Parts: sequence; structure tokens; C-alpha cells
Amino acid sequence: MQLHEVNRINALNLIRLRGPLSKNMIAKQIQVSPTTAATILNKLIDEGYVQEEGVGHSTGGRKPVLYRFNPDKSFIIALSLANSSVRIAALNLEGHVRSEQYGQVDSLRGEAYIDFVMKTLTEFIGRLEKLDECLGISIVVPGIVQAERGIVSYNAKLDLYDVHLKQTVEAAFGLRTYVDNDMNAMMMAEKQFGTARYKEMLFISVGEGVGSGLIVNGSIYRGFSGSAGEIGHMSVLPGGPACPCGNQGCLENYVNWPAIYSRILSAWLTQGVKTAIIESAARRPEAIKPADFVAAACAGDPFALTVVEEMAESLSVAITNSLHLLNPQAVVLTGPHVQNNLPLFERLNEKINSRALNPIARHTEVKPASLETNKDILGALAVLLQYEMQVGKYELFLT
Repeated sequence: MQLHEVNRINALNLIRLRGPLSKNMIAKQIQVSPTTAATILNKLIDEGYVQEEGVGHSTGGRKPVLYRFNPDKSFIIALSLANSSVRIAALNLEGHVRSEQYGQVDSLRGEAYIDFVMKTLTEFIGRLEKLDECLGISIVVPGIVQAERGIVSYNAKLDLYDVHLKQTVEAAFGLRTYVDNDMNAMMMAEKQFGTARYKEMLFISVGEGVGSGLIVNGSIYRGFSGSAGEIGHMSVLPGGPACPCGNQGCLENYVNWPAIYSRILSAWLTQGVKTAIIESAARRPEAIKPADFVAAACAGDPFALTVVEEMAESLSVAITNSLHLLNPQAVVLTGPHVQNNLPLFERLNEKINSRALNPIARHTEVKPASLETNKDILGALAVLLQYEMQVGKYELFLT
């Protein structure tokens, strides 16, 4: 790629992330002359990605014109595929949702699941206006994904193996399509739209399952076959309960929501444990939600804190092992029963500090993600922006 295109990309992403900015501020940040910055700005204005927005303060002389990003120049179609649902949304380039649709997949697996996705996507696209303004389709899916080729290599729960999803969608709709692992996508969203601007990061999501993403030297680390980050299947208790993956004692079986939900039900129904978790769900097992568990823990409910202690123990083993191997700047965790769970982070940090080598623990942040909603579709947007706008490729100013 030629230098003028690198400068254009950096200027566009600088304005997108930190605008409105003046011409001289842009020139200084991307290290070009004011004349070159003016040429770049004129091109971006002609393309419709940048607009003038009033004037800034002057330190003497004329007040400078300010430039801002135009997020409504284009939109994308984001698909978030999960084990039990499909979410489709049209987003502008800042992540504002224009329209969306949900679909429950129930017990659909394999080819039937893909057929459902294509049917739902066809219905959604059929209702969209100004399709010529669509930059493309971005799909995030759990499992092992060959991102460059858009192939879902392995997802045992959905019975998806070597599914050429990019090829299938592009052939059906004629729109550029990108496919990536959901953990990597959420990690990219946290880096682009949240506060996790780290060059070395371990991102962990704890929900129905447990997965992670890795950023090494500013870039996603995918591993040889694209399967890096399967932290949920790291053994935290040798000889522990069998996992469907074939391993024993997997982290996922101790800390994912199904495990925590089962722990709550077992304590209530077989041991008669009294807890605010049950009361907040009106004593209806089917009404228990992750938020009930988090609220009870934060309120000091003894049983909830016991479960927090168990979660912190298992997570700290896996995270400490990862710290010793990878030495990231930060470990960022997200998930419905992890986000806002302050007692969990307190105990987790205490356990990691007691387990990890002091020079590593001392210099590593362990904290919750800053994005609480729409992480999945913002992840899809982050994936597409990486390719269509080269976000993060030439980060002369981004840290």
C-alpha cells in the first residue's frame, strides 16, 4: 500500500476516534505537512466520510475549521450467531442500530441452522432501503474460524464443520462478507469502541460458554489453525468432571452460566439454602437470571459470595497460567454474571496476586470490560472496519 493511502487511513481513523479536529492537529498527529493534511481532508470530504463542523478556538489569527467523522455515510449488516439465537442488525459506522431482528434457533443444528440463518438474513435484507450504501455483511460466530477465508472450521454445539459461510453469503447477496470468531470480535469492539487500548491483552468472555481472545503486539493472535484462545477448555482441576470436548476439569464447567445456574438450583432444591437470588426471582427457578446472582453477590448474600469464591478460584488458576505464559498488559473479562460483579473482581485479583509471580501480577490489570451492551454486533462492526477502513493496520497515533 502506498504512503498516501496509509496517511488517508490514519487521518480517517484519527478523526473517527478523536474528532472533531483541526487540519493542523491532524497533520501533527499523523506526522504530515499541513498541505498534505489539507489534500487528505479534501479527498475524505469528497468521499463523504468527513464533514466540516464549525470552528475551534484560536491562539491567534483565524479560528481553525474543525472536521468530524460522518458515521451515516454508510452502514453495515451485522450478524451475531449463537447456539440458541441469531441476531441481525443494520448499524451505522459508529454502531448506532438502525434496525434489528432476532430469531430463536431452538434445536436447529448443522445445515438446518445455516438454512435458518440464510432465510432470516434474506427477510431482513429485503426490508432494507438504500442497499447501495451498505459496506458489507459481518458475521461473528462461536467456534474455530478461518477468518481470512470466512470458513467456520469447528463448532461442535452447532454441528458446524468446514462451513464456507463467507462464500455462501456473498453468492446469495452480492455483498462483501466477513466472518470471525465471536471472542475475537468482542475483543476488537472493546479495543475500538471501549477503553481497552492495549497492545498486549487477554480478553475473556464468560457466558453460556467460556472463550478468550488474544492481542499480541497490537494484533489478534489466532494461532496456527485459528484456534488460539480456547481457555474454556483449559483444565483447572485434573481429573475433574468430564467435558463434552473429551477433556476433564475444564474451566467452562465451573464458571459458565449453566454451571452457576445448576449450582444455585442444587443448593436451593436439595439443600434448602436460603438466598436472595431465589427471592429476587420470585422463587421461580426458570426466572433466575445472571443479574440476580450479581445483585445478590454485591449485596453481600452469603451463598452468592460462596459461589463467587468458587468462581474466583477456578478463574484465577486459568488466568495465572495464562499470565505466566503470555505476560499481557491487561486481562479484560466480560459476561452477564461477571460484568459489574465487584466481589468477583476483588477476590479474583487477590487470588491472582497470591498465585502469580510478583513482577507479572504487579504490572497486569485484571478488570471488567467497559462495553456492557451490544458487544456482539459492535464486534461485527469492528471486524468489518478492520478490513474496509483498515482500522488498526497503521496505528501511528493509536495506543
